[in-house]
Amino acid sequence: MQPQHSNNTTALSPWWLPLALECGQCWQYTLGPLTLFLQRLDTEWWLGSARPSEQDDRYQLSSQPLKQLPQLDNLQRFVFRESPARFCLTPKLLDRPVVVKTRTQLSIPPAQQVVFYISSPVVVEVNLQQPECKLTDIASQRLSDTWFGPSTLHGELCYADKTQARHNRAELPARPHRAVTTVTIENNADTMLVLDKLSIPVPYLALYGLNDGTLWTDPITLQHDGNHALTRFKISKQLPAGVTAAARVAEPRQHIEKQGLIRAFTGMFND
Repeated sequence: MQPQHSNNTTALSPWWLPLALECGQCWQYTLGPLTLFLQRLDTEWWLGSARPSEQDDRYQLSSQPLKQLPQLDNLQRFVFRESPARFCLTPKLLDRPVVVKTRTQLSIPPAQQVVFYISSPVVVEVNLQQPECKLTDIASQRLSDTWFGPSTLHGELCYADKTQARHNRAELPARPHRAVTTVTIENNADTMLVLDKLSIPVPYLALYGLNDGTLWTDPITLQHDGNHALTRFKISKQLPAGVTAAARVAEPRQHIEKQGLIRAFTGMFND
């Protein structure tokens, strides 16, 4: 596939399809807050990246040729006997759970089930093709570290993010660098479940890329059964509407252990 010029900030298109560059050609790819710069030479590939100084969750997606690479402190140089002609940017889910803080506190009454759509930023794996060669992984968006657990001795290191916890799929913004997880929460206890933080176990999920440029994960169900520090976690066998197994672009990083029990709700640690 030859490079196609696109620059669209409202509609998305799949950015994980391979592109071919001529020797000497430079290319710029912008995925939300991340901009990648690539150049192919006869025996080399050059790669650099940039993000805005301020935290920026822009929705933009652009792909275009450049006359030359900009001056970057993080430029990397990869040397070959003969440089591969094609490159491919592959989305991957993060390697740790993402703890999302809701912008408003959520309360789920007993015996109720609710569905939320929560997104998390992906990692961009930069690969060359013909022959295949992985160059590096670059986070599309920097997230801070956070500890999720009842104490410093019990819990795990996660990434921290914020969420609107949208209830309506139609309200989801088009963001090329984030994957959406359909989260069903079941409150099977006889008390109100009050949430201000939620842990999304993305390392256990597969990733799917659709023709409309959106990214989705396996849907999950989190079950709150009462006075337990751990939440029952299930991966749904029913993919979101419009998502098929053929659209899978990345496998899960980990497999479920401990009979599907995970730490998911901060409020549960005080039970």
